[in-house]
Amino acid sequence: MALPVGDVHDVGAGIAAPVKTGNRRHKILIVDDETEVRETLSQILSGVQHRVVAVRSAQDALRHMAQESYDAILTDMRMPDLHGRSLYREIERRWPRQAGRVVFVTGDTLSAVLNEFVSASGRPVIEKPFLPSDVRRVVAEVVAAEEEG
Repeated sequence: MALPVGDVHDVGAGIAAPVKTGNRRHKILIVDDETEVRETLSQILSGVQHRVVAVRSAQDALRHMAQESYDAILTDMRMPDLHGRSLYREIERRWPRQAGRVVFVTGDTLSAVLNEFVSASGRPVIEKPFLPSDVRRVVAEVVAAEEEG
């Protein structure tokens, strides 16, 4: 697996304390079973003043989402418990407004079925290996779209 090299701030475990961006806190949920990817995404987003919660499974994500809402949800497409597609559908079912905040992260070339699913969902995709600037840009776009809507 290739991880990006770039402007990433070291924040220990990758979880930052809540801080404000503009007039509100931006809470980001990262769901990835790979520790290195989870920590890298956490560091990238913590470095731009987001409050990041990083979990290793879709089930953990659902537990966190039952407690609070998030401004953006980055989820890996392939995980052992629930794939990103199943997690997205569960989010749509339980919290329809949160479904518009999902960003898919993948290291695989999307199969025809997954590509069709992603296209139909209208959700953005970040491909591994990713650049920190691309992650920050996509998250900023998702947050801005939700604030406008």
